[in-house]
Amino acid sequence: MKKIIFLGILSLFLVYSCKTTIDRSSQRQLIGTWNLDKVTYSDNFVKVKAFDEYDAQCLKNSTWYFVSNNNTGNFTLPGGNDCPSYTQKFTWYIDPQGMLGLKLINEGERARKVTTGTIYQVQNISETEFNLNQVISGVKITYHFSQLSKGKLK
Repeated sequence: MKKIIFLGILSLFLVYSCKTTIDRSSQRQLIGTWNLDKVTYSDNFVKVKAFDEYDAQCLKNSTWYFVSNNNTGNFTLPGGNDCPSYTQKFTWYIDPQGMLGLKLINEGERARKVTTGTIYQVQNISETEFNLNQVISGVKITYHFSQLSKGKLK
């Protein structure tokens, strides 16, 4: 009987310790639709590819929609100036250290099957704005967001 209780407690401990911890309060602050107002670099003489696909400046004026109850969302690129125009689905989370993980999900894919993603540092999060920081090849990129709506834009 003692062995069964011990194994039960050990099993609960292992399940709890392996579970990904999520910062729910920060995630709730991102609920809604956001505009990516500008992208800045620590070094102005560098071109950086966002998501390994296109110039990070292509994200400027894109619209982002975050849903926190199922950690999904999408962003829409406006296009123009050699930038594509399309909508991309993603899954996301914020951990207790303030890191936002984002996985791009293509049509027909399941999030759990996608094994790659991007990690950003969340900063200056408030009801109306926040920043995401990323370092690529020693260059710090900052994405500046402002809130458009607490829900999804029509």
